[in-house]
Amino acid sequence: MEYEKPKPIIDNDSKVYWESAKNNKLIIQYSKKNNEYYLYSKQLISNIDSDDIEWIEVSGKGTIYSFTEVYVPAGPAFKEEVPYIVASIELEEGARIISNIINVHNKEISIGKKVKVIFCKHSENLTIPKFELKE
Repeated sequence: MEYEKPKPIIDNDSKVYWESAKNNKLIIQYSKKNNEYYLYSKQLISNIDSDDIEWIEVSGKGTIYSFTEVYVPAGPAFKEEVPYIVASIELEEGARIISNIINVHNKEISIGKKVKVIFCKHSENLTIPKFELKE
């Protein structure tokens, strides 16, 4: 079955991230100079050069920093999924990632709850990291 939703744009800056997701690995960029993790564009950080950056696999564990419950779909492809959760998740390593929280009743979601990454394979070329509540 073909993936009917909008697909991420995979560019030079994000290619390593998406390739790793296909192998069930969550990797983000790490600045050796600043001892800081982030996702995923070094272009957005002004004082970083390419020699300072490396991709590192992270735990995939985090905490819900904020979230919203979506009732109006972000386009026709999402209408069968409403309501769904979009969250800002602070990973244990310190970086934040925006993703869906799935496999949970919406009333169980709250700021500060622990989550873990899972990988949703939609095709041979597309696996999307999403999160679920950590037991």
